[in-house]
Amino acid sequence: MQAQHLASTLALWHLVQGQAIHQLLPPTYREVWIEWSETEKQKKVTRQMERNKPREQFIARLLNTVKQKPSTCVSPTPEDPEDSWENLLTEDDFSLSIDNDRADNLDSAKIILKNLQSSNKFQKLLKDRQLLPVFQHRMQILETLRRHRVVVVAGETGSGKSTQIPQFLLQDLLLSEATKCNIICTQPRRISAVSLATRVCEELGCEEGPGGKNSLCGYQIRMETKVGETSRLLYCTTGVLLRKMQQDAYLSSVTHVIVDEVHERSVQSDFLLIILKELMQKHSNLNLILMSATVDSDKFAQYFGHCPVINIPGRIYPVEVFHLEDVVEETGYILDKDSEYYQQGLDEEEEINLTVTGKGGRTFQHQEYFVKGTRPGHNLILDPEKYSSRTCHAVQYMHPTKINIDLTLELINLFEKCAPFRAIHGAVLVFLPGLAYIQQLHDLLTTDRRFQDRRRFKVIALHSILSSQDQAAAFTVPPQGVRKIVLATNIAETGITIPDVVFVIDCGKTKENRYHESSQMSSLVETFISKANALQRQGRAGRVREGFCFRLYTQERYDSFMDYSVPEILRVPLEELCLHVMKCNHGSPEDFLAKALDPPQLQVISNAMNLLKKIGACEINEAKLTPLGQHLAALPVNVKIGKMLIFGAIFGCLEPVAIIAAAMTEKTPFVTPMNGKEEANLAKAALALANSDHLTIYNAYLGWKDVRYDGYRAEMNYCKKHFLSRTALLTMEDIKQELIKLMETVGFVSRRIRGTKLQCCSKEPLAEYPKKSLYKEFPLLKAVLTAGLYDNIGKIIYTPSVDITDKMICSIETAQGKAQLHPSSVNRDLQTNGWLLYKEKVKYGKIYVRETTLTSPFPVLLFGGDIEVMHRERLLSVDGWIHFQAPVRTGIIFKQLRSLIESLLQKKLEDPKMSIEDDEIIQIVMELIKTENSD
Repeated sequence: MQAQHLASTLALWHLVQGQAIHQLLPPTYREVWIEWSETEKQKKVTRQMERNKPREQFIARLLNTVKQKPSTCVSPTPEDPEDSWENLLTEDDFSLSIDNDRADNLDSAKIILKNLQSSNKFQKLLKDRQLLPVFQHRMQILETLRRHRVVVVAGETGSGKSTQIPQFLLQDLLLSEATKCNIICTQPRRISAVSLATRVCEELGCEEGPGGKNSLCGYQIRMETKVGETSRLLYCTTGVLLRKMQQDAYLSSVTHVIVDEVHERSVQSDFLLIILKELMQKHSNLNLILMSATVDSDKFAQYFGHCPVINIPGRIYPVEVFHLEDVVEETGYILDKDSEYYQQGLDEEEEINLTVTGKGGRTFQHQEYFVKGTRPGHNLILDPEKYSSRTCHAVQYMHPTKINIDLTLELINLFEKCAPFRAIHGAVLVFLPGLAYIQQLHDLLTTDRRFQDRRRFKVIALHSILSSQDQAAAFTVPPQGVRKIVLATNIAETGITIPDVVFVIDCGKTKENRYHESSQMSSLVETFISKANALQRQGRAGRVREGFCFRLYTQERYDSFMDYSVPEILRVPLEELCLHVMKCNHGSPEDFLAKALDPPQLQVISNAMNLLKKIGACEINEAKLTPLGQHLAALPVNVKIGKMLIFGAIFGCLEPVAIIAAAMTEKTPFVTPMNGKEEANLAKAALALANSDHLTIYNAYLGWKDVRYDGYRAEMNYCKKHFLSRTALLTMEDIKQELIKLMETVGFVSRRIRGTKLQCCSKEPLAEYPKKSLYKEFPLLKAVLTAGLYDNIGKIIYTPSVDITDKMICSIETAQGKAQLHPSSVNRDLQTNGWLLYKEKVKYGKIYVRETTLTSPFPVLLFGGDIEVMHRERLLSVDGWIHFQAPVRTGIIFKQLRSLIESLLQKKLEDPKMSIEDDEIIQIVMELIKTENSD
């Protein structure tokens, strides 16, 4: 079967060379595809180099001749600073032709514009542009900008502000006596920057597209730049502009900055607004336009000194809205009791172990369940004259927080069964919270016999990780009779327009970064959208004609939504932001962030700075980054995850560390049915490794990855046998790939060498085999976990019992007090001395720690807090409360090793291309870790 799959992949690769459809393949065959493509590219490069060799030899001789003559030379440009925060770029990726500020270039741009305006393409599209609501406000916008340096434009969906206002400015400057014209328009997402630049080029009449020879418009996103010599308008992501400002803090060559979709209130956009507000006082020739939906436009205006606000109505057709109860009624959907979407059959509780004292003083353990989830909505009353009893039952017992994929399929099928819908030519846009759901629904649609006719259906995935070519397919209008089905995340809410959407299916959920105070970590959490988001999604259906919006949540649920989403800066940890503030030399993070539109609490900033100091990312006594902090600032992930990845790459085990890190950012893949807790615990125990929940999850992942070769049925059987969520495993796989790509981008790992994979040759999971030969690798992974998770550490409270049958729940002493291990942990009955790392604390009556790993003293001494040598007591103290009995010289050795590792990271910072995996110091540290507990 594997051979057949590989042969099919090879045939497909030859048939569609040049088309990026590999994203739709399973990961294994996707990687093989990429290898073939890279090999082919390398062959082309080699052939090209052979052809160019005579010319290069001639140029070399010519340069040698020139060197012998005196000349005025330009000093070489220093290398770009380390890629940082988000939208990481390659070293050669940041050279903006738009920065050229020469009069002859502006003259040529004026000539190009006049030529383009006389073309048939420009004149034809001009008539369409003039129908947009924003066009009626053209003169008002330009006149306001002449009188005010900052303007807020509040435009509803469909007004055309994102494409037209940059063009108004471009044409006004090039057709006037202006001597400078450099406009930058930021977008929150890569796909928005690409699609808008492409559309603007079309409307300007440019045949070559963004960055072409005679193009006035280009775009720049992570790893991709389309900017020409004559480009005067640049669409880019917010991260690209922030990176540019590290090189040119005053934006000296830029005339206008347009911040689009500013109402989304991402951390990056709020950070950018602080800088721009200060910059407006220093750069007298810079103009700023903030573009948003109508929400909160006055708030932005007040932030910039009560600047003027221009309100533009949207052009949108009426959209008929259906809620869950209407969808169930129309589709005839039946909710079976054994369905995964039936609320009573799902685990939404916490297990609590109680110690009960009986007669004679004997004690025994008793399990109770604390229900977390919402019980069935018995209070939801539907009109019996409008809805059948079947609908009332389904809505009442359908799980309110789960996305019903089966119902989504039935709804899409309804568009083909129902005559009024079938007669409407238009696309279906399905909003889903993440790539795992997109892949799941994509697989079901392409394998369901009702949608397999390629002449009738075109299923397209739209996600930020896909390439620009893959994303472009979503904007192509198919021929008459072909139904396009686009599966997208919230990137399709604003900023991009799929022109032919008539049907919108809104699952009502999105993924947001949320900060967990218990673990001081952030993670992507599925959460309900706001009313503003729901209205944005609804509006996507009314662009070309009357549309239909089907909400997979009840009217009652919609009424309970918040009006607007909470700004990201108030719901995420601020370590990454503080790192960036210090890296860009903006002074104290406390003082800088106090200037934000919605300043975070000082205590939250203080917590972030304390954590950065504890993990060694910044100096103890001043707001200055250490070499480790400089590297962490280059990674757009939580600092604990970032530190794990850095040390995983250094110690040659990046891939397993990336898998564990991916699991830590998501919920555990293990699931526990309400009536099957004992079976689930036994299945988990069978996969347990090295007294570690993290390595147990890694083992489960490896087993799942192997059985995927045997097909979908084998995969589902494996998940069922081991009580695993396939959706969670798919999400882990996607996050793992992204994390490894990040490490490649910042130069910590080769693109081909991705670390050690602790896996047997067999397809069975590691737990099925003797692991004695593999134990030597586990200490290394545990050491990396210690580097990342410290200071989430506790000392095991161990009091041996004379009764060997007496098993007490394991408890630990943390810096903040005592806690018990969560009953779901493989270490729940652990009875030994030592130290446990944990992911987070939770409180349900008692304080519990989740996802633990037994660690040892050496990793704590190498990667933990500040070491104090207590000479008289012959103790080593870490952070004042973790004590180890050891000679004084041992503490000095560990302090010296820490210093050597810090020095090595500094060298890596100065030379990102330097390989440090084989450094002598690293090899010594690895050997020390591996031999700590050996005989």
